Amino acid sequence: MAGTEVRIGQGLLAELPHWTADRTTFALLDRTVAARHAVLQADGWHRHELTGGETVKTFTVLEAVLRAMVQAGCDRSSRLLACGGGSIGDLGGLAASLFQRGIELWQVPTTLLAMVDAGVGGKTAINLPEGKNLVGTVHPAALVVIDLEFVRLLPEREFDSGLAEAVKMAIGLDAGLFTLLERHRARVRARDLAALTEVVRSSLAAKIAVVEADPREHDRRRLLNLGHTLGHALETHQGGALPHGLAVARGLHFALDLATRLGALEPAAAQRCRALLTAYGYEPWPLPPAAELLPFMLRDKKQAGGVLHFAVPTGVGTSEVRPLATAELRSLLGG
Repeated sequence: MAGTEVRIGQGLLAELPHWTADRTTFALLDRTVAARHAVLQADGWHRHELTGGETVKTFTVLEAVLRAMVQAGCDRSSRLLACGGGSIGDLGGLAASLFQRGIELWQVPTTLLAMVDAGVGGKTAINLPEGKNLVGTVHPAALVVIDLEFVRLLPEREFDSGLAEAVKMAIGLDAGLFTLLERHRARVRARDLAALTEVVRSSLAAKIAVVEADPREHDRRRLLNLGHTLGHALETHQGGALPHGLAVARGLHFALDLATRLGALEPAAAQRCRALLTAYGYEPWPLPPAAELLPFMLRDKKQAGGVLHFAVPTGVGTSEVRPLATAELRSLLGG
């Protein structure tokens, strides 16, 4: 991505203290990750540790981070290094974009979800009680460091959440990634790092191509929201108890149903996409009532003038955005 360097490998975490020695670095760290890796206690960093998860994405926590940066003596030449999952990355990116009108940002994603999605693209955000990611900026990282060793330590549910985003990229953007996930399911599920490296590389390449073509989400970047319109509504509806990737996986099933009903997707392609989802353990489950989901969906950032711009698959590895009126969406949700 223009302006962003991405490094992918194993053992990269150990190099961070050397790479950051050139200037003041404010390190926003996931507390659990920091406790496991001594290198994250590097001398010379101003460290600020938080418990990861969506609960950190608030104005209160954002203010505390910004004030800690001031107290640490940060200035326009300083760097913010965000090391953790997608929530730490979102919060850190927003803090970096706001502090003295913007300072350099480095992202070190430690979850598979953040590696394949949240760590690149430049979107930053915090939440409101009314919905997820409703306040944010676009502030691309100067460097994204992806150390696949982190994947070995992920709990199963968190690993599955990350894989769901890779499946989303495969269904909507990359037929080659789709085939890779089909053919090498056992290796991917076993966390074979060589296989996962290819999954991460392919996912990032697909995302970067879209972001470079549409950095401000006026058109093509909306394709990255495949599965997310319903997914974000489910996350908010369940008070953050449902992991992001698992919510997106349910949203993908809904998008496949929608695409089939709209005539945008051939039944055979839809069946192949559903088979990939179920092969990785993402079964569809009953949705909450439409009356409960619709208010959250209509606050989505893709909504304008009572119309939702809904990403739907059009084939294996292809997708498009379709406008969907509120009444039509209510009908599809069974309301």
